[in-house]
Amino acid sequence: MIVALVYVLCIATPRYEAESRFFVQSASGQQPGAGGGAGTLLTTGNMPGMLGGFVDGWAVSEFLRSRDCMRQLDEKIGLRRYLVHDGLDPANRLSEDASEDALYRAYLSAVDVSFNALEQIDVLRVSAFSPEDAAMISKELLNLAEDFVNRMNGKGVSDKLKVSEESVRRAEQKALEARDALTAWRTTHGNIDPTATVTMLLNLSSQLEAELNTAQINLDKIRALGNKDHPMLRPARMQVVALQKRIGDVRERLSGKGNTEAKLLKSYESLRNAQAFADSNLTMAQQSYQQAFSDTLRLQRYLSIIAQPVPTDRPSSPRTRVLLLEALALGFVLMFIVRVALALLRGLRHG
Repeated sequence: MIVALVYVLCIATPRYEAESRFFVQSASGQQPGAGGGAGTLLTTGNMPGMLGGFVDGWAVSEFLRSRDCMRQLDEKIGLRRYLVHDGLDPANRLSEDASEDALYRAYLSAVDVSFNALEQIDVLRVSAFSPEDAAMISKELLNLAEDFVNRMNGKGVSDKLKVSEESVRRAEQKALEARDALTAWRTTHGNIDPTATVTMLLNLSSQLEAELNTAQINLDKIRALGNKDHPMLRPARMQVVALQKRIGDVRERLSGKGNTEAKLLKSYESLRNAQAFADSNLTMAQQSYQQAFSDTLRLQRYLSIIAQPVPTDRPSSPRTRVLLLEALALGFVLMFIVRVALALLRGLRHG
């Protein structure tokens, strides 16, 4: 016990502790420990249930214990000057020119992160040589944890939207190519809408058919009179021939040989269908992108702080009472071992 008192009063360096609590919450509103149970524990897919909270909370706690986190903290605040101590206590002795491995060991001894899987809460405890240092290091670690969660969000959004963005880009390119091809066809053939032209020709053909039918009836009536010298016979016959020729020209233009309206309409409809298909694909790709974007918003994570780091007024270590009790117990054990050894020696001498 005397040795323990000497260590506490003369050698040990007092350390103060600051404790903070936080959890990682998703945008879907999943709360830690709220109605989790076995049902949400087995949730799969995007893991909106208890399993998702476990993965996120565990990832943050592992990051805070990592060497990468220690390096980022060192760059922000100059960690060495908060952990360097040249006292007699070998557990706390760290020089300014210590290696990174020594600094990392000191960092792990000063920072303790525990994760409660049931409640999905991370508990961060930081010990330092003064209450102010403990509180400051804790706040900076919370800021680094928030940055880490934001990077996880950015990576998740990038991975999920990458495929959708590529699909939209390809669909936009296809739609643009289809529109350019249709515009080039209209410019080359000087025809904005062959469908309207064909419709017009069909209506004209029907009208000429009706006029030819009327002229044919009129010619038959004149022939029925039996007068070959009838003054209206020649004009009626010429009208019928003219209408027949006109109908033939219209039909030849529609579906005859050469560059007819039917062939133009075929190539035009092919290009227009390609454009309609490309526009439809573009609409579907944009809708898929919007859905993926909405899904990523629901997957966003936020670090919610439950308790801010408040340092202790009294040193958290060394714990004098606990250390004295341990020294007393160790003294009894040593006394028992010495007495047993002496008894064995006496027995061997008398034997």
